[in-house]
Amino acid sequence: MVRSLFLVLSDSTSPETDAEFNRWYSEKHIQDVARVPGVVSATRYRIEKGVTVLPGVNADQHAYVAIYEIEAKTTEELETFAAALRNGIDSGAVDITPTLDFKGVTGSLCVPITPRVTKA
Repeated sequence: MVRSLFLVLSDSTSPETDAEFNRWYSEKHIQDVARVPGVVSATRYRIEKGVTVLPGVNADQHAYVAIYEIEAKTTEELETFAAALRNGIDSGAVDITPTLDFKGVTGSLCVPITPRVTKA
């Protein structure tokens, strides 16, 4: 079953706060978001800048991406998830740190448009 995704691109506020940011995100925040209703799984990645995938295709400028698989197929279900996430942040159940460059965060809800393709 292919699930919808919540993609979050983020950075720390500075090189000096990067270690604390990564500790918080990996040990606290991703766990908090994984407990939001609708989230099935969560994985965090560092964006590798040193490899050219294709000429002219640049890596994203953010340093990190988190990918959350969510149980949602409709706009209404996506709205329900987004509301639950906002409620978690507002209530403190989903922690936010001052080391997160919140102004630079980008987040996208993505719905599958094809089945999962695997090697035959």
